[in-house]
Amino acid sequence: MLSRTAAILRQQPSFYVGATHQPRLKSHYENTLAPALLYMNYNARDQPQTKPLPSWDAQDPYTAHRQQPRPRGNRDPLPNPTVPSAKKNIKLEKVIIHTMVKESIVNKGALLSAIMALQSISGQAQHSGGDFNTTGVTVCKARKGVAQWKIRQGMPLSVKVELTGDKMYDFVDALTEFVLPRMRDFSGVSLPPVSADPKSPSASSGVFQMGLPPAAMSLFPQIEAAFDSYPRSHGMDIKFITNYKGYGAEAKTRALMSGLRIPFVPK
Repeated sequence: MLSRTAAILRQQPSFYVGATHQPRLKSHYENTLAPALLYMNYNARDQPQTKPLPSWDAQDPYTAHRQQPRPRGNRDPLPNPTVPSAKKNIKLEKVIIHTMVKESIVNKGALLSAIMALQSISGQAQHSGGDFNTTGVTVCKARKGVAQWKIRQGMPLSVKVELTGDKMYDFVDALTEFVLPRMRDFSGVSLPPVSADPKSPSASSGVFQMGLPPAAMSLFPQIEAAFDSYPRSHGMDIKFITNYKGYGAEAKTRALMSGLRIPFVPK
């Protein structure tokens, strides 16, 4: 009898919670921001600027079976720049929120407050709404041990959550509407210096990253309503990942995030 009951409980639910509303920031991107970005980023003279990889002559019998030579230097070759078009216009693909909890080195229970906070901020739990592709908040473990910090391999140290779709736009809307304007010491995200290399791997990745101090956690409306329920505040690293790669991806990513109302200031 117990095994039959357990089998019934393991069955997947027969319902799926779909979209309940149209995110305001998503409508702003589709109706206003996307056409403007396509006009700003389009250049008819854009051509792939990545040099072809070195290779041996396949017709030469002395080099026919040789291993292909590796590119010179200490950097991987850059991907070809994405040519802007209506189907390849720059857009936000996902947002990753990561929180490191130093107290978890001694007490693993310190991760519980960070898990609760990220679940409230993101509104996402494992298999929420019948969507079995949703992983929710996941615990990150150490890849290798560091003796001086008392870290062992496989030790849980931090938590993260990945947001896509409507929940991603809801989080960015709450961040720019409630959190950033009420941070007293925040004047904007610092721009990289003019001397920065535009061909570096970070500049061609199409990823924008920013950090928030622990005091910013209480400014989220989901946390502010029941702030006393959380034992401690945690800082967080937020990574915005776009679909744009290659040369010039950093400037186009900043233009997208600026259109989503994230301020930038010169360094």
